[in-house]
Amino acid sequence: MICYQPIGIFKCSNSKPYGAPRQGVLAQSAFGRVQLCSPITKDCVSDLSDFDRIWLIYDFHYNKSWKPKVQPPRGSSVKRSVLATRSPYRPNSIGMSCVKLEKIEELNLIVSQFDLLDETPILDVKPYISYADSFPNAKMGWIDEQNKYDIVFTDNTLPKIHWLNAQLNFDLPQTIQSQLEYAPTCRKSKRVKKYQDSYIFSIQAWRLPFKVKGNKVLITDLFSGYTKAEIDQLADTQWDVPLHIQFTELFR
Repeated sequence: MICYQPIGIFKCSNSKPYGAPRQGVLAQSAFGRVQLCSPITKDCVSDLSDFDRIWLIYDFHYNKSWKPKVQPPRGSSVKRSVLATRSPYRPNSIGMSCVKLEKIEELNLIVSQFDLLDETPILDVKPYISYADSFPNAKMGWIDEQNKYDIVFTDNTLPKIHWLNAQLNFDLPQTIQSQLEYAPTCRKSKRVKKYQDSYIFSIQAWRLPFKVKGNKVLITDLFSGYTKAEIDQLADTQWDVPLHIQFTELFR
């Protein structure tokens, strides 16, 4: 039996798996913090501040099970072998992310471009060394076969996206991109359903209709998934209903 003691905890505003980007480098706006703890001391990080990037080795604390084949968010309906993906549901729930080190404050590492969730246990921190860690011409197996789509918002949708993003505790545009830029209509790996001549993508109780045109995903609207009857019924019990009421009144 191998037992590891966490050396810290990751702190950020995102506590839900659906809000995390597929890879940390896709998240440009958020900041997180590695809160180091005993036995780590200042001497352990005294030479780390001059590195632009660091590796975070951590535990997928939401991991409860695993399967030999998984449905990756990046790809079609084809299942892939778990060891050929970065699925968090693995035989051993170990994750690794190369994040941007912004600064160090005492025993707190302030980072950006991450894909971790709040309260993620940190097992280790290592410096990113470009000559040893980067192989830009390496083949990427099944990932090389995937078509990437550009995400485009209509003019009437953008103000709604910007307003709602300011109210949420996760990056809404980034979540939309990470979910829809690959295989946007795959209903097995994301909350997408066909509706007339388009599709509807769901995030929490929010709905985003979109159309696929060539290599573009056109987001045509953003609206509440609650009906008026549901809002009246759930107003005192569902935490997000007041936000939906405010949104509906603002963009009616």
